[in-house]
Amino acid sequence: MTHTTPTKGNLKLVSAEQTPATILPANPEHLGPRTLELMGQLQTTLDIGQQLELFAHLANQTVPFNGVRYADSRLDHDYLVGIEKAHQAHYRLSIDDDELGNITFSRELPFREKELNRLENLLAGLLYPLRNARLYTHAISAALHDPLTGVCNRGSFHQAIRRDIQLARRKERPLSLIVVDLDHFKRINDRFGHSMGDRVLQKTTEVMEKAIRGSDMLFRYGGEEFVILLSDTTLDGAKLLAERLRESIAAIDRIDGIEVPVSASLGVAELNADDDEGSLFDRADSALYLAKKKGRNRVRAAV
Repeated sequence: MTHTTPTKGNLKLVSAEQTPATILPANPEHLGPRTLELMGQLQTTLDIGQQLELFAHLANQTVPFNGVRYADSRLDHDYLVGIEKAHQAHYRLSIDDDELGNITFSRELPFREKELNRLENLLAGLLYPLRNARLYTHAISAALHDPLTGVCNRGSFHQAIRRDIQLARRKERPLSLIVVDLDHFKRINDRFGHSMGDRVLQKTTEVMEKAIRGSDMLFRYGGEEFVILLSDTTLDGAKLLAERLRESIAAIDRIDGIEVPVSASLGVAELNADDDEGSLFDRADSALYLAKKKGRNRVRAAV
């Protein structure tokens, strides 16, 4: 049965099993020493996963439970500490108009009224540390993603290729790279306008994301140029994927009802014993240049 409970510090909640409740912040002077202690410990990290693990450990000392899940669909976050059981208590977390996501406690036995009140008091201490962690996570993500296409950007690529080269060498596994460049992109901007140019970049990104595997990583390197990192992929496998990408991009004929000619040239290279991140990219980029020189809308591989 759902009920509304006014709590200390004008913290207003609705709490019931299987019914979402809303947790709003309380004034610090209205929080108990246990909650203040928890808040202080949570502020020692800006990693949301670490915060949830720390919160679960500390909260479990006050109210026993088997699992706690935090989810925020807007930031694509879904963390679970422990295991989920049949009896659950759900809470929506917010500060002012800022929705912070949902948290769910679960265990084998139903939660008692007194235990829910204790959990709610502890949750009041989670709100501000969690908001700070979300803001930090969002800032980091924004710095590593291209705002137009939503894929990772050049800075993120340089981090990823260093990591993947080290991993490929340690595990003695192949690693390949595809560089993609849209053909005559300036003509598209000149003929249809920069807004259509942006839509071409977005549509091309959508097409490529559908064509690559879940383990592949797509980056917008700059302008109309994209890079794809292919772990556990030989040169032959990368060439097959590059050809599939070329065909998929060339199949774009209309965007927003307007006929727009789109094609791309692609260069492919596989990591060799002498490569570092710069030389691997340069070899794929040189192959791309050859594809452009040979007439565009084609794939060329580095030797």
